[in-house]
Amino acid sequence: MNLKDLGWNSTIEDFFIENKITYLIPGRVTNQNGKHYKIMTQDGEKSTILSNSFLNSIHNKSEIPSVGDWVALKKNKEVNTFHIQILFPRKNKLSRKVAGAKSEEQIIASNIDIVFIVTSLDQDFNIRRLERYLIMVNEINAQIIIILNKIDKCKDLNKYIKETEKISQKIPILTISAKKGNNIEEVLKYVKTGKTIVLIGSSGVGKSTLINQLLGYSRQAVGKIRKSDGKGRHITSSRELIMLPDGGMLIDNPGIREIQLWSSGEGISKTFQDIEELSLLCKFRNCCHESEPGCAIIKAVEEGKLNFERLNSYKKLIRELEYSKIRRNTYEKRKKDKKFGKMCRQVDNIRKLRGKT
Repeated sequence: MNLKDLGWNSTIEDFFIENKITYLIPGRVTNQNGKHYKIMTQDGEKSTILSNSFLNSIHNKSEIPSVGDWVALKKNKEVNTFHIQILFPRKNKLSRKVAGAKSEEQIIASNIDIVFIVTSLDQDFNIRRLERYLIMVNEINAQIIIILNKIDKCKDLNKYIKETEKISQKIPILTISAKKGNNIEEVLKYVKTGKTIVLIGSSGVGKSTLINQLLGYSRQAVGKIRKSDGKGRHITSSRELIMLPDGGMLIDNPGIREIQLWSSGEGISKTFQDIEELSLLCKFRNCCHESEPGCAIIKAVEEGKLNFERLNSYKKLIRELEYSKIRRNTYEKRKKDKKFGKMCRQVDNIRKLRGKT
């Protein structure tokens, strides 16, 4: 395996040389299952685990290698296994907040060149959910492609295209049928040697079917769609980096049911660039876009230049972002306090032991 086909470049090589780790084996994470990893190296795929020294060096779960990461391995000759020693700096990382109450980051994939946001032209189509995907992807520096799948079942394609164009900010929109193979050549234009594409979308939108089309054979399991609500079952259970026969890589993801944002605010600004540019024309700098005089955004809504539902979505997401930041700060403070308390208890225990002696 040529490392350049996996995305190896001068930046990664410079880190490898400058940190004097050329005695280790470089490779890219293709699969993760708990503590167990599959790493693709120039000598083929290796089954590995995280070394104890690496585990002891990390402070957050986001520092644990994910699919798409570059790592350095060391072979343990005594037990004939490989251990991950070092995580290379990431070019970027696609993240969301973990499900539930914890304010922790969950990395979906890293070192990405292109993101395919896949949705289907049936009951799954949801413009507000598509906005959330765009916010998540707009946090990173990667090309975005929106794929509208299942055109073979769609009676009014132009309606869906127009709805998508209203929120896409000139992002390319591809209309395909992964099942029938319609317009797959449009997708293949983005598949290039050394480039990494990640697919995101809900269960049942056809990500696995699309991958099978691009591979030329049925590799990924495909599930049926419930007729009652158009939702699919989770067939893909883990993230995986897949090499394509003509070059390029795809990272397949399980369907995302809950898109909890892990955003710095940049993703919202890019996704709602039209609204944020209009806000600069408001009479008051602290305009809330409710009923203030001279509000350029309210005027745009009244004139039909801005969709009222889109404005409401923007306001809702801004509130969600602010609440998320508060929770994140609170969570980080609790972690620090907990760590400090543990350290104090350890010091007290040492003092007590010394007092006894």
